[in-house]
Amino acid sequence: MYSEVKKVFLQKTEVSEKDLNKIIPVLEHRSVKRKKNILDAGDEPDYMYFLNKGLFRAYTYDYKGDEQTTDLISEGHWFGDFKSFISRRKATLYIEALEDCEVLLLSTKHIDRFCEEIPKFELALRQTIEYYFVKSLDTAKRIKYPGCPAQERYDEFTRKYPSLEKRVPSIYLASYLGIKPETLSRLRHAIGAEKK
Repeated sequence: MYSEVKKVFLQKTEVSEKDLNKIIPVLEHRSVKRKKNILDAGDEPDYMYFLNKGLFRAYTYDYKGDEQTTDLISEGHWFGDFKSFISRRKATLYIEALEDCEVLLLSTKHIDRFCEEIPKFELALRQTIEYYFVKSLDTAKRIKYPGCPAQERYDEFTRKYPSLEKRVPSIYLASYLGIKPETLSRLRHAIGAEKK
């Protein structure tokens, strides 16, 4: 259950095995069924989450009240409402399981403690937050840029996340790409026809 999170810590940070042995025991395990939310807007930012198995989407509502998928989260990644986490204000995102998921939770209480006790942990936390900051900028610039044709948005997504293209339901992928579901269907149909 903890092998993936250990691997991520050891590959992407300089947290020692000794320090890792302090962190792992406080991780809480949670199973989240498909179509259930692990976070809702208005919740307190009490946890950072690590996705051990499954797939999540983060979403919010636009000014018309329509859902807008803002992120897709696959295995091996930390996630949460980082804006809320940093500001210590209530969550503004909803995070829904697209598959049955296995998640590890790290409470803000333990995060604060480890930032004081383990200097490399604070660096790892900062790197995670920076990763999501850059990812959100990249998404805004390349995928959701209004002048970017739908084909380019779709191609960019399949190039960067080839394993997700078939796992994400069309309605959510279209929302993430900022296109209509029928446009996504047309793009997929055209690509399928080219391959024949």
